[in-house]
Amino acid sequence: MHHLTRPVHLEAIDRNDTQFLLSYGYNLAPLRESISRIGVLNPPLLRQKGDGAYQIICGYKRVHALRELGSASTPCAIVSPATGNEESFLLSFFDNVSHREFNPIEKSMAINKLLSYFSEERIVRDFLPLLQLQPHRTQLESFKPLSSLAHAVKGAVLAGTIDVRTASKLALLDPESREACSTLIAALRLSESKQAALMEYVSESALRENISIAAIISSPRLQSVLADERLNLPQKGDAVMGLLRRRRFPQLTAKEGEFAERLKRLRLPPDVCLKHPAFFEGSRHALTFHFSSVKALRERLHDFDSRLSDPGLVALLEG
Repeated sequence: MHHLTRPVHLEAIDRNDTQFLLSYGYNLAPLRESISRIGVLNPPLLRQKGDGAYQIICGYKRVHALRELGSASTPCAIVSPATGNEESFLLSFFDNVSHREFNPIEKSMAINKLLSYFSEERIVRDFLPLLQLQPHRTQLESFKPLSSLAHAVKGAVLAGTIDVRTASKLALLDPESREACSTLIAALRLSESKQAALMEYVSESALRENISIAAIISSPRLQSVLADERLNLPQKGDAVMGLLRRRRFPQLTAKEGEFAERLKRLRLPPDVCLKHPAFFEGSRHALTFHFSSVKALRERLHDFDSRLSDPGLVALLEG
């Protein structure tokens, strides 16, 4: 592509025009330091608009850093005003993917801007691999909503306190519920698996009870756990997950509690674990224990065999 390079006053560059912007959550300090020492090695790429102002195709961060450094002008590469939007965007896209890895929010920004020019099928096939994503539609659907999230949620995604899959589910909620969920997840610093479980519990409970997710999270019992200064963060997380699971599965958790209490009364050795059937469906229990020799195994089997006549154990197994 032909372009000319000439000095441009920074005031003539429209920094509010973000049509081709693909950067989010960046730290300008290293770039400012570099520019202050050796100047701009790669001039920003601009396109002049009909009102005479310049639109940034590549180099938002460079222009931003120059303004912070107090520069009045900088050499810029200027494309022809006839350069189309699709061509301009691709210049920005390939300039960025050629030298850095996109964070999750930037991947979402890129996907949504690509959708302005290309079909989903082509984006999945040709562009997702360039974003270091698997060429599957599920990847496109997971990342697409992220750029619509509030700044605080985006920050939590970049910090790793909210998982990308959780964030994509948050984007589908109403604003109040999204705020309540994201605040809770970020505050508790839950693992990815627990984030997924929490989203399942609150969503299904809200649907079953015909109330909002925000109402579930703002319940007095849950809020009292969060405010309990005697609990550390992991303990609060476990307590909150327990509350939400009991709310979602009241009958199942009641049966689990009853099973645990009856099992406790049997006073089995601490290294013996007796588990109920999954969801109490069927009659297949599981018994596990540890031993270090054949003699220890015989003793453990003899001990358990002697307990098979215990009415409590029989009642527990026959349920």
